[in-house]
Amino acid sequence: MAFARFYNRLIDGVEDTIVTQLEAASIVRTLSPHSYLFDQYSEARGVYVLEEGVIMIERSSAAGRRQILGFSYPGDFIGLTRENHFEYSVQSLTEAAIREFPMTEFNRLMELSLALKSNVNRVGGSVFSHALDQVFALGQKKAHERVCYLLQEIHNRGVADESDCVDLPMTRQDIADYLGLTMETVSRAMRRLKKDGVIDIEGYDHVRLLRPDVIADFGSVSGD
Repeated sequence: MAFARFYNRLIDGVEDTIVTQLEAASIVRTLSPHSYLFDQYSEARGVYVLEEGVIMIERSSAAGRRQILGFSYPGDFIGLTRENHFEYSVQSLTEAAIREFPMTEFNRLMELSLALKSNVNRVGGSVFSHALDQVFALGQKKAHERVCYLLQEIHNRGVADESDCVDLPMTRQDIADYLGLTMETVSRAMRRLKKDGVIDIEGYDHVRLLRPDVIADFGSVSGD
């Protein structure tokens, strides 16, 4: 399971006594679809690992404009912050199970274990790297290439029932707010990819990748 792989990375090299305390402090929370784990500007009381389901990270401006910062899948770490509040909201797109570690206890254990702190820093580095990829995709790619970036990103997670398929539990508006496009542009881009034989749209939330090589090329963030 993705969560098991993540958890092994989190506790790799960490002292047994610290691992025992970490596990004892954690609880599992369940979310129904379209409910919130926490709201923007709420107090940062915990850090979280997604065990099951898909969630969406979003941020709203004072004027009410929304930016989707990312979609998270099992194994993802949520809630790392140096502030005493969260700068974004987290909403479930499906039924979700999330393991919560109380912030105070988590920080205390990190101070006791250099290995745990190092592992968490690596996770933070991975999150930052993903943010750079998204910025590149938004700034350099055409609409259909941005859609390919998202399809490739989800496909790489390997969570679909079939290896050549991508499940899209998010709405077209969610996708548009993630890729910096309008909903109409997202729909046109997907129709273009279908017309060109790159994908097949099998219902609103299911896409089959007919040319994964083309999708990988269009969605690449290598900067080449």
